[in-house]
Amino acid sequence: MAKVRDRVTWNEQLIICNFRWKRDIFGRAINELDSLNALLNTYVKQDKSKDSWSWNLAGNGLFTTKKLTSIIDEKILNHELFVHNESFLKNKLVPLKVAIFIWRALKKRIPVRTELDKRGIDLDSVRCPLCDHGVESIEHTLIFCRHAMDIWIRVYRWWGLRPVTNLSLNKLFKGNCNRSLTPLWSRIWQAIEWTYGYLLWKNRNQKVFSNSSWSGSSSLMEIQLKSFEWISSRLKMHRLDWLGWISDSWSCLVDCSV
Repeated sequence: MAKVRDRVTWNEQLIICNFRWKRDIFGRAINELDSLNALLNTYVKQDKSKDSWSWNLAGNGLFTTKKLTSIIDEKILNHELFVHNESFLKNKLVPLKVAIFIWRALKKRIPVRTELDKRGIDLDSVRCPLCDHGVESIEHTLIFCRHAMDIWIRVYRWWGLRPVTNLSLNKLFKGNCNRSLTPLWSRIWQAIEWTYGYLLWKNRNQKVFSNSSWSGSSSLMEIQLKSFEWISSRLKMHRLDWLGWISDSWSCLVDCSV
């Protein structure tokens, strides 16, 4: 790692760059470097000026990862909605990236193997990489895969609920599976379902690209941890008890409102 002062010097108020490349640059990079040098050479340092960085996308000129993430999420979401002219399903108890994933899953726009095959991408197999039984459709990956179903049962058991038969993506992620819940608990339960769907897809990708995957117990613990983190930071409440969350979820929320 090098500092700017290690690579940039001033000579008669002009910038002199010493990049010290580890390997020769070529192709388009040469033209981009020439353009950069030409741009830097237009800047003339004033003796009394003080250099500083300013980020134009924030009103105060300060860069933050949170602000950049917010801008990227907003641009991605607005582009998707503009292109497809569709409404967006939201749950404020989870990050926007999770809601976007669920929305894409409901619209069948995540790259499972059957969808890639439909688009003419040559694959060695369209079988599920998690269970190796059946083709990898979106419904199979998120619901009917033996690996997925085992963890769904653990999640339902954690909340003391009966697993729902005849599941579908709409029933699961649009919150239609447990009509007996109050509006608040229904949103919390939906947030947990969305959290699991999002983490399951991440686990699928780890299996495909790194050949690593969840075990049943570790998967439930990660769902509990991540849902606790996201929901507790977004609920307007005085207290969310962790021990109650993992053992008796119905009694862990105190004086809360959304």
